[in-house]
Amino acid sequence: MRKIEILGLETIPEIQQGDNLPQIICNCVKNENIEINEKDIIVLTSKIVTKSLGLTRKTADVKISPKAHKLAKKIGKDPVWVQLVFDTGHKIIAVLSMRGAIEKYVERNSHDPAMADYLCEKKSCLFLTRNPCGQLHTCDAGIDSSNHPQGEVGLIPDDPDEKAKQIRQEIQKITGKRIALVMADTELTFYGTMDLALGCSGINPLSMMFGEEDKFGKPKFGGFELVAHQLTAASALLFGQINTGIPVAIIRGFNYDINETKNVSNTLRFEGGEKDILQIIKETMRLTSYLVEGFSRKLLLRVGSWFIQ
Repeated sequence: MRKIEILGLETIPEIQQGDNLPQIICNCVKNENIEINEKDIIVLTSKIVTKSLGLTRKTADVKISPKAHKLAKKIGKDPVWVQLVFDTGHKIIAVLSMRGAIEKYVERNSHDPAMADYLCEKKSCLFLTRNPCGQLHTCDAGIDSSNHPQGEVGLIPDDPDEKAKQIRQEIQKITGKRIALVMADTELTFYGTMDLALGCSGINPLSMMFGEEDKFGKPKFGGFELVAHQLTAASALLFGQINTGIPVAIIRGFNYDINETKNVSNTLRFEGGEKDILQIIKETMRLTSYLVEGFSRKLLLRVGSWFIQ
């Protein structure tokens, strides 16, 4: 029998700017009568990293530019929030409306449909962005106001992989054990949200087994398992999303090799620039056009023509 354990630390205090996060984690491990073992994987939320680094902003202090005002007026989004996204240095690559079908879906699956409707109307839309390291973010560049005081928001670190590496190295110094560390953040996925790996250190975030033989000796079209995301999603079952109060988990029993070079930003990304992305879009449009007819075909070809021009 194989077993993987996930241990959630329940004694992590409210983190403040300047707190020594690695030492706090190690102290809490001791207080909860467990140990950090060789090749344990520590998964922690980006929120406690944000708070320890002081990466917070008061919304009242945000100076809104004419560009932010103009865009906010067009898309119906709070100009303060638009300016906050601009200030992160992320590039906005798409805007997802929270109205219409998505709003109805959220209402239908909420305990409080009226509140769901209010929040969707207030949020209006979400920015899909790409950070300077090339990572994609689905929820307004990772800016988050939940579990922060009123009028305050948290920002994610500029280089999550580097910060994950620093925290990991400090924990290794304290414990004398080789570990891996993954930083988690909530992202939008199909039909909901999920905690995914924002940064990692000590583990390859991708299982590089594409094309390896299956049990019948055939090369498998697959094997790119998003390991760091899977570990993060499993830990999120303990983290919760509202007020659970468990921001750190220890995963024990997962078989992996210590890796000092691979991380999220240099592995889970496509190489190439915008031309390469446009080529993928154009080819997808071309192939899909063979399957649709009538108005759908005309609409598809019209949208495709925007990218071809």
